[in-house]
Amino acid sequence: METLLSHLLAIANNQPDKIALRCGNETLRYGEFRRRILTAAGRLHARGVVSGDRVLICGGNTPSIPVLYFAVHALGATAAPVAPDTPEMVLAALGTDAGARLAIVEKTVRNMPCEVVSPAEVTASAANERQIDDQEIEPDCHPDAIADLLYTTGTTGRKKGVVLTQANILAAARNISQFVGNRPEDVEIVPLPLSHSFGLGRLRCLAVTGHTLVLEPGVGTGATVVKRILETRATGLAMVPAGFDILRRMTGDALKQAQDRLLYIEIGSAPMKPETRQWLMDLLPNTRLCHHYGLTEASRAAFTEYHSDAHKPGTAGRAAPNVEIMICDDKKRRLPAGETGEVVVRGGMVMREYWNQPELTQQTLCSEGLKTGDIGYVDTDGYLFLLGRRNDLINVGGRKVAPDEIEDLLCQLDGVRDAGCVGEHDELLGERVKAYLVADREIQRSEVVAFLRARVEDFKIPQVIERIVRIPRTNSGKIQRQMLRDTKEVTWTSGQ
Repeated sequence: METLLSHLLAIANNQPDKIALRCGNETLRYGEFRRRILTAAGRLHARGVVSGDRVLICGGNTPSIPVLYFAVHALGATAAPVAPDTPEMVLAALGTDAGARLAIVEKTVRNMPCEVVSPAEVTASAANERQIDDQEIEPDCHPDAIADLLYTTGTTGRKKGVVLTQANILAAARNISQFVGNRPEDVEIVPLPLSHSFGLGRLRCLAVTGHTLVLEPGVGTGATVVKRILETRATGLAMVPAGFDILRRMTGDALKQAQDRLLYIEIGSAPMKPETRQWLMDLLPNTRLCHHYGLTEASRAAFTEYHSDAHKPGTAGRAAPNVEIMICDDKKRRLPAGETGEVVVRGGMVMREYWNQPELTQQTLCSEGLKTGDIGYVDTDGYLFLLGRRNDLINVGGRKVAPDEIEDLLCQLDGVRDAGCVGEHDELLGERVKAYLVADREIQRSEVVAFLRARVEDFKIPQVIERIVRIPRTNSGKIQRQMLRDTKEVTWTSGQ
């Protein structure tokens, strides 16, 4: 029975001296990686963790987190990765919701409903200890077992527990690796949190491909990331669009020095600014620039490759390998190419359910697949184009406005650094468009109207413009629209 863990252990057995992970000055080879996983699994078992239990794992990008992730899987238990900056009260609430058997956290957490240990208590000095006999911790990892419980914040602030089986995460890793073109000899820089679906996905790909991951604590000013790419002669990089904005602003064209080595870059979790996309394409003409579309519930459902898909500006790409994407109407009927409806995804990586939320699961999963909540269309060539979130659409007198479309245009205005749009109550039309701008100057609505009128229909033009300090976003870059509506950081208003 194939699982990510079985693949990883096979790689470790065949190539024990190959480097699996680098983190700062620490290097972990596959053979040692395997031993630490089994040792940590033994320690977790000694603390009462058994098949079916949930274990919260809270920590930064250190080798101990991958070790713990796979050690939990080795016991047939469920890993629930959590970001290291998660507030104490939220950690306790997640522990309660998950019914966690154990929480592995660096800091003290009051009111946690289970035992709390530090990562060091489970993984420290494992390299100096006798290997626990494999028979004592025979991996109990089956394809239909729950592998991961990933909590998503989403754009409303509501947390949902996404349940992924071992089969789900193996399917996702295979799909990603196939599209990106991962090879065993790759060295990949990952300045992404392993608690998030994107970064975790890169760790899962390592278990399938057997390449090397270089874990970084984050992008920072960008200089360290570029330095690490050059000194490790990296062939791959995984980063969110905001990271490339930082690289462009802080390091100029320094990344160009790696153009002959970088074979691929995976980008995801948010849209890329058009100017940053073009900068990256010009800088790295021979690198596969792979931007994914997906959800935690359906990891990497589609990919676009910037160079080869340049003739399809604005596309989210085509369905990933082994994935089907369709557009459905409100009655779950498939729509033909070119017609707008809800994006529905089908594939082996689609989640099993939402944790303890059967009604939400029933609303989201249908006979055709997973209803993403995204609105869009697929053209005759199979390319997906997204128009916004179903719940984010603004209803102006019965005509729908996708806020993403207006936001992208507003960001092209001189001096605008970020933008967000929401629907605001209107006595006559039901709703009207309201725009929030993060800008270097005051921008009159008349200027916005003049700019947008040649580009969109009149009903899509914002009736009210407010200048604010920042656009509230999730860690993955998505706008939190309810928080945007409630913002108190308005510095200037222009409108009717």
